[in-house]
Amino acid sequence: MRDITLCHPRLQKLIAQLTSECANAGLPIKIGESFRSVTEQDALYAQGRTQPGSIVTNARGSSYSSQHQWGIAADFYRADGKGAYNESGDYFKKVGELAKKLGLGWGGDWKSIVDKPHVY
Repeated sequence: MRDITLCHPRLQKLIAQLTSECANAGLPIKIGESFRSVTEQDALYAQGRTQPGSIVTNARGSSYSSQHQWGIAADFYRADGKGAYNESGDYFKKVGELAKKLGLGWGGDWKSIVDKPHVY
């Protein structure tokens, strides 16, 4: 779900700041995911396990272990017309660094399932 208003008010404010900072730095982004229901999270967990695709999460929806289910995380994508998940030019790392300067955490720093489009 892309509706950032379903997330924690502090995250909403920080995402607005991040979007603005990224635009000013020539790194435009948009939000692709924010709050997720149990059903949505379980569907992602099934990907690469019981459903086609690659594994993208270790968090089952029923365990509420995804930050998205608590409304404290969002996933962004590249919005400069060069491909939503094109990593050229260290795009996601640069956005992650801006996010961290604002006080957000970045999934690109994770060791198990590195999640470069994820901020929390």
